[in-house]
Amino acid sequence: MSPKKAKKTAKRAAIRARGQRVDATEFGIDLEAILAEVRPHLEGTYDEIGQRAGSMTAQTVSNVLNGHNRASLASVAALAHASGGRLVVKYEPPSPKKEGRRKP
Repeated sequence: MSPKKAKKTAKRAAIRARGQRVDATEFGIDLEAILAEVRPHLEGTYDEIGQRAGSMTAQTVSNVLNGHNRASLASVAALAHASGGRLVVKYEPPSPKKEGRRKP
């Protein structure tokens, strides 16, 4: 493992050990950009949006949409649902390692 990759891995482990949330941007997930796509499709008051999102309070909806609280994957998924859409998260397995070609 390269020193740079080892440092990142150690940082992630330390964050989890302290009970902090994992930063989705470290994994290439831009929740703010997704929220920017969802926001125009949300209709109604923050209270109505929160109810459709599954019991989010109006204050939480406001804070997430206005950037006062850092959005979690779960809150973005709930807001996507409230907009009538859905958030799709997909796992991509690692590429199989290619074995060196053997000469006949």
